[in-house]
Amino acid sequence: MRRKVLRTIRQYQMIAPGDHIVVGFSGGADSTALLALLWELRSELSITVSACHLNHQLRAQEANRDEAFVRDFCAQRGIPLTVESQDIAANAAQQRQSVELYARQQRYELFERLAADFPQGKIATAHNLNDNAETMLFYLARGTGMSGMGGIPPVRGRVIRPLIGCTRAEIETFCHDAGLSFVTDSTNLSDDYTRNRIRHYLVPLMEQLNGAFLEHADQLSQTARLEDNFLEELCSREYERICLDSSGRTLDRQRFLALHPAVQRRILVLLLRREGIQPDFERVGLMQQRVAVGRGKTELKYGIALKADEAAFSIDREVFYRNRRQPYFEHPLVPGVCELFRGKCIEVKICSMQEYKLFFNKDHGILKNSFDCDKMKDIAVVRQRREGDRITLKEQGGSRPLKKIWNEARTPQEERWRAAVISDAQGVVWVEGFGCDRRVLPDENSKRMVWVRIKEEQR
Repeated sequence: MRRKVLRTIRQYQMIAPGDHIVVGFSGGADSTALLALLWELRSELSITVSACHLNHQLRAQEANRDEAFVRDFCAQRGIPLTVESQDIAANAAQQRQSVELYARQQRYELFERLAADFPQGKIATAHNLNDNAETMLFYLARGTGMSGMGGIPPVRGRVIRPLIGCTRAEIETFCHDAGLSFVTDSTNLSDDYTRNRIRHYLVPLMEQLNGAFLEHADQLSQTARLEDNFLEELCSREYERICLDSSGRTLDRQRFLALHPAVQRRILVLLLRREGIQPDFERVGLMQQRVAVGRGKTELKYGIALKADEAAFSIDREVFYRNRRQPYFEHPLVPGVCELFRGKCIEVKICSMQEYKLFFNKDHGILKNSFDCDKMKDIAVVRQRREGDRITLKEQGGSRPLKKIWNEARTPQEERWRAAVISDAQGVVWVEGFGCDRRVLPDENSKRMVWVRIKEEQR
């Protein structure tokens, strides 16, 4: 097994001279063999080695027994050791996470923290050939693509897995021959966990069908990782080629449709991951159909959708729901361009009456979006609608509620919550789509005019 571990280290270039290896040491057979081997090989590989152990406080006396074994094992050999303890169950409940997931996160956080203390710090975990096959079967049962069939990567960042080419039987034989004692986690014997059921029933059944099952699973995972990496690079280049904006959210539909369906799916997966959305087979399929149709929207998660038209498709992060208000916005009314929210800006200009008349002679539409600057009271803001907003329009009688004006105009609810309203200390001054209040209309004494223009991306 020593030769096999060395071959794995060289094949994946896991270790370089001068590295410091932090070994995750639970006290089980796998991590005991790994720590013993790396400690033995430290001179040959020109490395330094230390161990770390996290007491999860999950199995009462058994967890303390494991910690005592780890301390004794390292003390006998002079191996530097870091031990930390944490009430994983209580903390996981507080974080609303599963115990298994939270425990894994805490272990790796500890490993990373210790490895970061060294210029060439790396983390060694004791995953083996059986673990790899079990992971592949787990992903296959749960639902996966080629990346899942890649199993456990031998190297991931600073994490290395020197035992990934060894079977569990080989590791236990090595421990026996080397006189290495180890502890057994009682939870590994239980069928309460999915991975344990795979280990106890599925893997033995597969080995009955073919004695070389573990090796063949390893070959499949190596091929899957290699081809997955190639396709990932290819699709990333295609993604950049068909992207139409700097945000990476709008893509050229015709170029996309010219690609192979497998490449299309991977590009859609990239799009989802960039938005922080977990891809799945059904969701990607619905996205593919939407792009093929070339119109409408497909919801990806609450508030986010894929929208498509003839020319392009993109991610819409501001999906409107009739029973939910858009986030409130309010900004000071000052000259220049101000973004009200993503995709919508207001441009404000203050000009003299002479300039205004010059503009007015060219564009009568400006009148609707202009008002006397000096008739506003105190500080003015541009904001979202509020309950009770009222305005007195020139062509209408007295003051009327905005809600009633919108109702009469049959303005959709979505547009009402997105509409810009300018107000001052006295009330509403101007409303997008309807114009200004009668009290700020210009007259013969007006000297300065405010002119506003809305710029909004096509939704």
